[in-house]
Amino acid sequence: MSKQIHNETIFALASARGMAGVAVLRISGSFAHKTVQNMIKNKSLPERYAKLKTLICPITDTVLDQALVLFFAQPNSFTGEDVVELHCHGSPAVIEAVCASLSKQGLRLAEPGEFSRRAFGNGRMDLVQAEGLADLIDAKTEKQRQQALAQMAGEVSQQVAQWRKLLLAAIARVEAEIDFPDEEDVAGTLAEQVLPGLRQLQELLQTQLLEAKRGQTIRNGFLIALIGPVNAGKSTLLNALAGRERAIVSDIPGTTRDVIEVDLRIAGFMVSVADTAGLRETRDKIEQEGIRRSKSTAIKADMRLFLQDVQTGETQKPDLYQPGDLLVQSKADLQKTPKIKGDELSISAKTGTGINQLLARIEQRVIAQLAATELPALSRLRHIKAVQQAIENLQLAEQELEKMPELAAEHLRAASQNLAVLLGEMNTEQVLGEIFSGFCIGK
Repeated sequence: MSKQIHNETIFALASARGMAGVAVLRISGSFAHKTVQNMIKNKSLPERYAKLKTLICPITDTVLDQALVLFFAQPNSFTGEDVVELHCHGSPAVIEAVCASLSKQGLRLAEPGEFSRRAFGNGRMDLVQAEGLADLIDAKTEKQRQQALAQMAGEVSQQVAQWRKLLLAAIARVEAEIDFPDEEDVAGTLAEQVLPGLRQLQELLQTQLLEAKRGQTIRNGFLIALIGPVNAGKSTLLNALAGRERAIVSDIPGTTRDVIEVDLRIAGFMVSVADTAGLRETRDKIEQEGIRRSKSTAIKADMRLFLQDVQTGETQKPDLYQPGDLLVQSKADLQKTPKIKGDELSISAKTGTGINQLLARIEQRVIAQLAATELPALSRLRHIKAVQQAIENLQLAEQELEKMPELAAEHLRAASQNLAVLLGEMNTEQVLGEIFSGFCIGK
């Protein structure tokens, strides 16, 4: 974002669009206070007090609405700039009229994420906190809320600060050895002084990488793939789990030709269940593509439910089976005594038989994979790449420590830069643009 754009005063609807009792318009920038004062006939606008005011368009001298007006002076505001919030009546007509008046006074409609981008640029939050804010706004489950709130509150940033503290101590010791190689006031070789701290840091980072998959799954959802031959009851099961007609159900083999997903909330986690095309040999090009997508979804899924029509015989563990997956005999209503063995389940999506047991088994798997005392620090691919690069540089520094301490110091500085990128201290405009463009306009 250019300095010129950053200096513009912006506005946007901060609450949801549509009919509502109240709508919140946010204004940020150096002309925020003056603009709103013009709209309330220069009446007093004390900081951090909600005042009921009549809003008037100073250009046309027409009454727009009665609103609660709140002023937050810079730097103690969300963006770090002067911010005014207008709590108006929530009809589209009122919002349109107030926004039109702001535009006539030279203010600009904010871009997606621009308020948060300004908060980041003014040091009100780092990049991980900004991402946490975006995730909190999008949170659909309790665990997503908890993870996002921890990031937004700075818990991840505090961890990164501790990692960098260990790293800076190692850099200082290596550079002291380079600058003053003959000093003998510190006992032990350079490796003896530095390696324990470097290895401790590597262990901390490796632990976070191991937890990163859990963080990503909490954020994006636990994916379950329904796999099986044609007419095994996958679409009927999907509709039963969703509680609505989400997939087309037909006796005609090969009806499902694409992956269809529904989202469930189980034990506080987001769970996405994917109905896939039935597996069989076919010459139909479209169905072949559907089967390819089915297998791709099964491979990347966190759990697979392999369905087999109870009338066709016993289920067999397919090639895609992994520990924790479930073998499910479907259409139990068509056979009085289904033959099941081991951990298999027998269900009827049509009558509901066995569905509660299936959900209980899914919940056990979700909790086993995702639940833990502490939430993971890393939840995005960007986080993972930054930590992986830091670990690589730490390993290179360890290799060069005794032979070429100058090169080791360079690798340590590179690792420090990798962690700085994690917090957004060294990100390019392109990276920042990609991150903040995913925010809603009012944030």
